Amino acid sequence: MTKSNTLEKIYLASPRGFCAGVLRAVLILDSVLEKFGKPIYVCHQIVHNRTVVGNFKKKGVVFIEDINDIPDKSYVVFSAHGVPPQFYEVAKNKKLNVFDATCPLVNKVHLEVKRYVKEGYYILYIGHKNHPEPIGVLGEVSSASSVLIDSLKKAKLIRPPQTERLIILNQTTLSMDDTKKNITLLKKRFSKIILPPSSDICFSTQNRQNAVKKLAKKVKIVLVIGSKESSNSNRLREAAEKEGAKAYLIDGVKDVKKEWLKNVKSVGITAGASAPNNIIDDVVKFLRTKNTIVKEIETVKENIRFPFDLKLLQK
Repeated sequence: MTKSNTLEKIYLASPRGFCAGVLRAVLILDSVLEKFGKPIYVCHQIVHNRTVVGNFKKKGVVFIEDINDIPDKSYVVFSAHGVPPQFYEVAKNKKLNVFDATCPLVNKVHLEVKRYVKEGYYILYIGHKNHPEPIGVLGEVSSASSVLIDSLKKAKLIRPPQTERLIILNQTTLSMDDTKKNITLLKKRFSKIILPPSSDICFSTQNRQNAVKKLAKKVKIVLVIGSKESSNSNRLREAAEKEGAKAYLIDGVKDVKKEWLKNVKSVGITAGASAPNNIIDDVVKFLRTKNTIVKEIETVKENIRFPFDLKLLQK
């Protein structure tokens, strides 16, 4: 694609790209690979980004979905999305050397679901079917004490076994908009239902959604850098579209279409929480001409980091 001669401004949403949990997971996998050498196995994708996963494959990382497929005594990293508790049991039986890269904010929900079930609550969990995060979280408790709410229709039809002690929990990578209608409906249906003391929505997810909404008010076209598998990247695209912009989800430069930018004077760029900075830089460089102004649209500064000690992560 040739560069658009009419592009005058590129607006960059801030914050964008890697969140603290993703950065931590990537650094953990890098550290395990450096210390123990290839092959290193990862349950599921370490994060939902095709470039990141592809680069690790080149280094000798093997990504698998079924932990039973991993050879005994291998070195394994559990992805940022978390895993069900039975994975730890299988790992122990196979004498796997496990390093847990689950995002601390996802771990928080794992702890919540176990705590509230012990206290007699029935869990109404809002999330996407077949996504690894809900699979991991709901794997902590029996199907008799929890249900996945993946649509407004499900929220309308669900009949919990009791209505005295109900709690709503949710996938961390959803948007407030995603959960609002479901929560409103469930609260209307069940007067005693409660929410956890603090929101389950990841602060980085919400920050990026707030930033893209602000961005979408300034431009007609928003490019969201992220992979189709990435829940939070898809939510960014949807958030931009709800503000009236045309939004496109791209993995990188190769996905940008010439017709999107025809006669466009300004474009907005953001990136999902699992998209690395070098891809963002490549897209900006690709679109920019000598006359294009690049400007940051900042909503909040993110200074949070999740440090780790590899020895403490070994299970």
